[in-house]
Amino acid sequence: MRPLSASPILASAGMSPRRLFPAGASDFPEDRSLSLGRLTTLAQSVAGAPHLWRPLVRHAPLERWYCRLYRGTHYEVWLLGWEVEQDTDIHDHGGSSGAFCVAEGTLAEYHTDELRSGALTRTEHEAGSTRAFDGACVHNLRNEGPGIASSLHAYSPPLTTMNYYTGGRSGVLERVRTLQVDGPEPGRTELHPEPHTLGNVG
Repeated sequence: MRPLSASPILASAGMSPRRLFPAGASDFPEDRSLSLGRLTTLAQSVAGAPHLWRPLVRHAPLERWYCRLYRGTHYEVWLLGWEVEQDTDIHDHGGSSGAFCVAEGTLAEYHTDELRSGALTRTEHEAGSTRAFDGACVHNLRNEGPGIASSLHAYSPPLTTMNYYTGGRSGVLERVRTLQVDGPEPGRTELHPEPHTLGNVG
């Protein structure tokens, strides 16, 4: 799987919760982790304000695109663009909880909270739908078409580690790699771009 393309970190330029969602900034305190309910509201709030992300979103045919909209000590927000057939591979979030809201298009999610079963449940998320998950969730998100998709993702705490899995013997999912990350996908973490550019998300 190709790494995600990079785009500016708006938080580096002073983007704050108050600027991202001024009507409810007090609902997203910067001094503690967010509950699943708050993460859901956060993803929905940003997705519901297209003037914040619509000018930024890109869809790259060869690699999925991302842009970090905000990062604080206890949570972060990402914008992702999906071409048809792009996916994430089966992964967890290193103990972080999260929520995503599909802003346009449709994403299919293959997910489980029980590694021993090895059975992944498929759920289709259309534009406007939101899904929250805790640190036990293992899933793969995929744009199965027919058109492009865009989604907003919130994580608390910010992602630092992700584990990747494959179907093992007897259908049990087996962890095949663990990566230190700085965002929603593994990538070329050995490169370090300009200070206001998030490159090589891990």
